[in-house]
Amino acid sequence: MRFTDDLVRRLCAAILARWKAKGLIRPKVSDEALLSRMTAEIHQDIQREAELDRETEALLQKHMGKIEGTEANSRILFQKIKERLARERDVVL
Repeated sequence: MRFTDDLVRRLCAAILARWKAKGLIRPKVSDEALLSRMTAEIHQDIQREAELDRETEALLQKHMGKIEGTEANSRILFQKIKERLARERDVVL
């Protein structure tokens, strides 16, 4: 799923509103500054996961010759490789 800038911003705004309503945070900066930072962090996380997907796909393609003769499912292997790379790089999926 592709997250548009508008969707990410609306999600962040909803989260921020809930945090404020429940008294979980007392912002020292404007809501706009918080929303800007939150959306930037989420976009950065999306970029990290996309990079992880590219690396995972490259590893899978590199070893595809060994895999083709087996009954291994490439989607399952992709997910397992991605999870391992994420663990090694401290990326939360």
